[in-house]
Amino acid sequence: MSPALLTELRHEIASLCRQIASGQRSFVSLISLSESSRTAAESYVYVVKALEAEPRIGKVRARRIMTDIGIAERCNIGSLTAHQVEQLKAALHS
Repeated sequence: MSPALLTELRHEIASLCRQIASGQRSFVSLISLSESSRTAAESYVYVVKALEAEPRIGKVRARRIMTDIGIAERCNIGSLTAHQVEQLKAALHS
């Protein structure tokens, strides 16, 4: 990827995280998207970054949830398995 494309992708990821933090989008809606309907930013954002942006979840809780499920800290949303998505949804609704 060219530097310009990477910069644009970083801006889109930051915007996505701001939307989650402001309540315009939820983390659950993000992970629920089908692989074919995700944008590049939605696929490449780290799970931990998007999870931390969720208003009621901080850095410690985000990492605890991910550790309990077995998700690596550098895992992207697009790399999640269907089972991990379901476990994340269950963890956030408990």
